[in-house]
Amino acid sequence: MSRRVQLILALVFAVAALWWWNGRRSSAEREVQALFEGFAREFNSGASGGLGLLARAAHIGEYFTPDVVIELAQGSPPIQGRETLMGMASRLQPRTSAFELEFDDVTVEFPDPDHGEATFTALFRQLSGEKSIDAREFSAEVVRTDGRWRVSRVVAIDTLR
Repeated sequence: MSRRVQLILALVFAVAALWWWNGRRSSAEREVQALFEGFAREFNSGASGGLGLLARAAHIGEYFTPDVVIELAQGSPPIQGRETLMGMASRLQPRTSAFELEFDDVTVEFPDPDHGEATFTALFRQLSGEKSIDAREFSAEVVRTDGRWRVSRVVAIDTLR
């Protein structure tokens, strides 16, 4: 068999394996995965001042329930409410634009059809200057409201160091 035929067969096998693997996940799992991917894209998108910052903050807010609670670290107060989160997103955008967010190892379990419990690793890559990566583990509660998945709670997981 020629090298070219081997490469084509390997590519066909890889695509078939990916299709099979993706088909194993439920529709809800794919939707929650898309929620995290969409949030990362929105977080990583740049915005210039004024209305651009407000529009970006509003888009970020759409990924969360109105009563979202985010607990980032022990000893720091939780972030409560979508409005508070949107305000922080608009004020912090100049600082966060120096980083790229990526979610890794997103796994979701569904105790009921409209409620999920996700765990994931958030990777923050510094884009300029000295390159660095910071990885943090989180758990999140996601709920389906009005046919759309949103995050209702995020808690940082303390890992052993």
